Amino acid sequence: MERILSVRRKSSDATGSLDIKGLLGMNMLYSPSEPLIDYIFVHGLGGGSTKTWCLGDDPNNFWPRIWLPMEPSFRNVRIHSFGYNADWTEKKESSMNIHDFGCSLLEAIRSSPSLKASGNNPIVCVGHSMGGLVIKQAYVLARQDPTSADLANRIKAMMFLATPHRGSDLASTLNSMLRVSTSHSARPYISNLERTSDVLAILNNTFRHYTSDLTLVSFYETQPTSLGPRSVMIVQKDSAQVGCAGERVAPLNANHRGVCKFGTPTDSNYISVRDVLQDINEKCLDFTVQSRTEDQLHKDILRIDQYLGEPGKPEDDLRDLEEARIEGSCEWFAERAAFQKWVDLETLPSSQLYWVSAKPATGKSVLSAYVINTLNNLNLDCTYYFFRYGTKERSTASGLLLSLAFQMALFNASVRGKLLSMIDRGIRFDKNDAKAVWRKVFLPTVFKAEWRRTQYWVIDALDECSDFGAVFPMLASIEPSIQIRVLFTSRRTGEIETHFAALSPPWVGEGVFFEEMNFEDTKSDMILYLEANRERLHVGDTEQRQVMTRRILEKSEGCFLWIRLVLEELAMEWSLQHAHQVLEDVPQEMDPLYRRALQIMASKPRHAQELARAILTWVICAIRPLTVPELRTALEADTGQTVEKLDMAISSLCAQLVYVDKSDRVLMVHLTARSFLVDRELESTFAVDEKPGHLRLAQSCLRCLCSQEMKPLRGRRVRKQLGQPQFGLFTSYASLAFAEHIRQTTSKDLSLAKALNTFLESNVFSWIECIASTRNLSVLTQTSNSLKHHLQRRLKHTSPLDRAIQFAESWVVDLQRMPTKFGDTLITSPSAIHSLIPPFCPASSAIRLGSMSSSKGLKIHGLRDDGWDDRLACINKGDNQIVSVACGESIFAIGLQRGQILLYHNTTCQEWKSLDHQSVLRYMQFDSSGSMLASSGRRNIRVWNVENGLMLWNFDIGQEILALVFCDSDKALVAVTKANSVLSWYLQTGQERDDRRWDDAVDFGDEGQFRRPPVTAAFCPDESLLAIVYRGRPICLWDMEDRSLHGFVGREKDPGSLALGTNTSPASVVFNANQELTLLAAAYEDGDLCLFDYDELRLIDSIEANAQILACSGDGLTLASGNSAGMVQLLSFETLQLLYRINTSDYSIRCIAFSADNLRFLDARGTQCNVWEPAVLSGLVEKKDSSTDGEPLKPKIIGMSDGELEIVTIELENTGDFFFVGKSDGSVCVYAMKDGLERRILYRHTYGIPVTSMLWGHSEMVIATADAASRFIVYRLKADNSTGWVALEKLMDHRIESAIQEVLLSPSNERLMVCTTQYISLWVVGAKTESTRQERVTREPFRWLNHPMKPDHYIVVTAKSISIIQWDSLAPTKTIDIPPYNERSAISQRVVKNTILFCQGDTVAVDFSEPHGERSTTAISILAINALDGDTAVLDHATGYEGISREVLHLIGGFDSKLLFLSRRLWVCSIDLKQRDAQTMYTRHFPLPSDWRAQQENYCTKVTIRGDILYTKREEVAVIQNGLESKESVSIA
Repeated sequence: MERILSVRRKSSDATGSLDIKGLLGMNMLYSPSEPLIDYIFVHGLGGGSTKTWCLGDDPNNFWPRIWLPMEPSFRNVRIHSFGYNADWTEKKESSMNIHDFGCSLLEAIRSSPSLKASGNNPIVCVGHSMGGLVIKQAYVLARQDPTSADLANRIKAMMFLATPHRGSDLASTLNSMLRVSTSHSARPYISNLERTSDVLAILNNTFRHYTSDLTLVSFYETQPTSLGPRSVMIVQKDSAQVGCAGERVAPLNANHRGVCKFGTPTDSNYISVRDVLQDINEKCLDFTVQSRTEDQLHKDILRIDQYLGEPGKPEDDLRDLEEARIEGSCEWFAERAAFQKWVDLETLPSSQLYWVSAKPATGKSVLSAYVINTLNNLNLDCTYYFFRYGTKERSTASGLLLSLAFQMALFNASVRGKLLSMIDRGIRFDKNDAKAVWRKVFLPTVFKAEWRRTQYWVIDALDECSDFGAVFPMLASIEPSIQIRVLFTSRRTGEIETHFAALSPPWVGEGVFFEEMNFEDTKSDMILYLEANRERLHVGDTEQRQVMTRRILEKSEGCFLWIRLVLEELAMEWSLQHAHQVLEDVPQEMDPLYRRALQIMASKPRHAQELARAILTWVICAIRPLTVPELRTALEADTGQTVEKLDMAISSLCAQLVYVDKSDRVLMVHLTARSFLVDRELESTFAVDEKPGHLRLAQSCLRCLCSQEMKPLRGRRVRKQLGQPQFGLFTSYASLAFAEHIRQTTSKDLSLAKALNTFLESNVFSWIECIASTRNLSVLTQTSNSLKHHLQRRLKHTSPLDRAIQFAESWVVDLQRMPTKFGDTLITSPSAIHSLIPPFCPASSAIRLGSMSSSKGLKIHGLRDDGWDDRLACINKGDNQIVSVACGESIFAIGLQRGQILLYHNTTCQEWKSLDHQSVLRYMQFDSSGSMLASSGRRNIRVWNVENGLMLWNFDIGQEILALVFCDSDKALVAVTKANSVLSWYLQTGQERDDRRWDDAVDFGDEGQFRRPPVTAAFCPDESLLAIVYRGRPICLWDMEDRSLHGFVGREKDPGSLALGTNTSPASVVFNANQELTLLAAAYEDGDLCLFDYDELRLIDSIEANAQILACSGDGLTLASGNSAGMVQLLSFETLQLLYRINTSDYSIRCIAFSADNLRFLDARGTQCNVWEPAVLSGLVEKKDSSTDGEPLKPKIIGMSDGELEIVTIELENTGDFFFVGKSDGSVCVYAMKDGLERRILYRHTYGIPVTSMLWGHSEMVIATADAASRFIVYRLKADNSTGWVALEKLMDHRIESAIQEVLLSPSNERLMVCTTQYISLWVVGAKTESTRQERVTREPFRWLNHPMKPDHYIVVTAKSISIIQWDSLAPTKTIDIPPYNERSAISQRVVKNTILFCQGDTVAVDFSEPHGERSTTAISILAINALDGDTAVLDHATGYEGISREVLHLIGGFDSKLLFLSRRLWVCSIDLKQRDAQTMYTRHFPLPSDWRAQQENYCTKVTIRGDILYTKREEVAVIQNGLESKESVSIA
């Protein structure tokens, strides 16, 4: 602290003194990243908000602002100073008194934005002299005002510094002097300080009643204050005490002015005050509140850690380096002026970057640890990272960024909230791609969080980062407003130096602070190190040891590692002569020193050498440092040897090349040692060839994964009884690392292929369970990518038709699909991979073929098996045409022709919210973060805040809009119009930024005054170039920066000379999203697809592709095209090679958009939006017939259902062998239960009119159906041996004048009840006549069911009541009210969705949903039927089932005493009313794939008499058998 203060004093001397008086009102002095306590300092008589607390004019003595924030206990304390006008020397009269000052303070606290925003943070008040009385008065006023009760409760402690609670004798004297003065007058607030003041007496008496919950501390002065010729005590000891129970009283060795001003942080008075304040801080955080907060914080941090791939905080490295540093070393660096300026918050450094370079092994990492600790001791926000070459997870730029983001979330609530929002919105990104992490985590999230403090990043060993070049463009993209200061350490290499030199303002400043460590810098540190380790020299007297240490220092040439290794060797010598000989023989360079170590290792016995080679191979090739227990198990799996005392063996066998750190990790002594051993020119038996090394580790990992430990447990019941399997330490490493070792080894080895095949055929399911139990499913994707990379190389040596290759490739595809299809299921229940997930996979998939099949296991019938379905979702908007789609980071938007914008979650494809553009939509565009959406009509643009759905701006334009794009880091919006102009707006202010016209620059020369308007336009990725399309003209390229014509491109030889009317009109143009590729694609009206180089203005290629609509993926790899026939194609953008095609004859493609991760695309066609995830987008192209010489791979071509035919309703018959379905084309069909396939069409309604209702009457074997055109039909059926049922006789066929909502057959099947929007009618089935009609009294939705105990009655259920009604007369015999569960579940906010009768007809479950929008369940009621016959007027719910409503997405049906439902996590579950724990537990049976989730949550399901589940999936019905046999108890949350 003293070093920082000293440099601040120098800077303040140069810039002048601060405003020593201070400002009036509430002034924030310091705000941490996450404030938990608020302090308010209040000055006294004649003081100021700064003056009272600062000794002299030195701003560095302003201790509440400068010193306290550096104290560790004040890390989460926000500090304010309050100023009010109590200057008695002013000549103006004042009527203010202490009560007035107290009112001012209370109002300032009430209105302070920071204090209001901090919620329930405790407040601590510190007052000097009269300031203490002002604090008391404000507190009393808050206590007496009911509207300030919450604020008063926040005030937890008060500290009084020489406060005259009982007045001061000098107050009367001072007022007397003012009265006789000709220029001054007496002050009421001084009168309040007199010993006889009634105001003080009343304040003290009132204050005592409110002190029971306060911590009170009073300091009194012990030295007289000089007042002219005499010195007096201003406030006597008795007056400086409140006199309340529990008050702490202590003296300060100072006068009245000195009790609040201190000279240095080591001043005993400051220490006394600080220590008490630290104690107050501890007490302010109430234990119960704190523990509750910490529990939630722990959960949040755990979620973020898992979301970021568990990057963690590199505390182990820091701890080891702290212990390695000798006390007093590295302090020379803190004395450097450049470092002090870089650290100092009070001055703006000339650069925010600091680079410290040095030779290898000279102590850079220890210096980094010292800097980190220095910043932490100053209470600054410091995050750090230590690169470690050769360790995959510690040697990449992506690993750095993930760790920094995680650390910042630890101490910054805003960053934490932003990351949690990313998790909730389902934003996905490639954790191994540094650019993706920077683009998705930092730019839109971390950097958009609220920062109150400068962030310090300390990054060690940049040269050990495998892709350090990626770090510098990221640094250059940081805006100057983002306060980050970064310190790097590394070796000085030409490449790194070039990167630093290339960094330019504004963020960098005047340049990079550069520091190169040399021997003179670290010499003092080395002397300290030698002194601290002198006891390791066992020979010689004191003088002789000093001679040896001087010799060591001379030979070291500044290398700490050299000194360490020499000391370890000298520690083995016990004679002075041998010690001197060693010192002379040890070479000065590191490589010769390492060779000497290898010679020592070679002198060991052969078995010891073998073990040493194994240790070196494992330490060098492991993807992360192994602990001693992990390495012991690994060596046992590798060599068959068990090394009990491995840490001692390492020290003995590896000659100090390997060591065990304080965290029990086994590490190379230094990067230079690793580089030495992997050097291919090294001729030694201990040299490590990395490819064979990775092969050795891969085989060991696979042996472990194929061991008995990983054998899957037979049977789900056994797994349930034994619980989650526990795997060994090395098993956990092998599970995460085996694929990476395979990727990095040779592809020629046959034994590795055999071992991999054995693993995939045996324990792969247990491995998936192990990975899922960590909740980090990205490992599955990473493993798939690593295996894919290996298999692609292996194809050079093996036929692609090899069974093992095809089997492994099948697993590569399946592992990619697992997180998408079953991610939530695996995290919820990892063991589901064994028996519950495989039945939902394609029959040809590896996971289905390899699963443990059982005759009693889960089986699914009725679905086509065409492999993995590339179409994840089909969103159909009925009669609303979809005209536009756009994709953001976590959501996608669908634009309807009428102006509605529907937002959907990317992961689930479920609707989230809607916006209304209020005019016909044309285009939509998300910003880079996905937080803003721009929507365009023909002549207006609206900009929306996606999170809250609020419209930010509305821009009305007089011309039709052709294109729009966000630019300038999303700070501006640009639009192209048909008026040959480009308009742009600032999004911070909404003001128009620019209006650029190109009509003068683009002149065809043959149009005269008439100019055809452009038909479409597109921007290049950096918005510097605009492609403009005119009908009958070549494509015009306009330079946005120079505002000039760049040139023309077209498919003819000389596009610039073409005349009006030539056939050169493109229908769509798109630039490649990769700025490094200067490519432009154009789809012409006749279907031709052309590729241009827009920089060289030349045609590259032209193909017949039948393309009219184009889109480019965000990575620039893929070009998507669509046409008027509904065909979609994916092509390589650079080569136009066809990769994937969807053939269909359906609606014209209106728009195509790629997802942010480039793994999906959306197409808009007619009333549908399809979401596709083809394997080709993740690089998983099938290689069935491909050769190994690089020939183009055969594209995948698929067909697509037109989506017109859907199953709308299902009904069960009484045998349980068949079921009936009603379809959207009007057909009524019979399906077989055993295979879920259609047996015959029984009859049809009008073609194209959906069947909306269906009922089976088993008494008379009749089926009744109704359709959307108000027609109902009743048929008598006959059993048939081959098809189950056939239509025997049509009993009724009527069309009525009002829309049918519900139908009901009487138990005898003689009557049919039909409910329309206007009335209820009763029909006699045999007579085919309407017997009764009754107008509907209310339009409230309801559900009917027959009374299970009274055949002549039926039951009507609404959201408000249940009524029992006679079949004959339609007259109600009883109506019972259904109350809501609680006040929040208002009846007006729900409608009856479904009713289910179960428990042999004793119980009915009522399913409620929202009145509009989604049909998901909002509440359920379980009601006893026998209660309907009682005398009660209000029907109580079955108690204890309220909590289950939160779990239910849809009620499926009843089976015996079980109520089956679909949970919100898409599991089929049940509650059993016969079980005692039915109110607290439910049973989870089996999951459904994520793409089975229904649009608008509108599900069509049934449960059969055998317990099978029927689930409609578009035009198919899935018959799920034996699903209820799987059982897992779950507590109701």
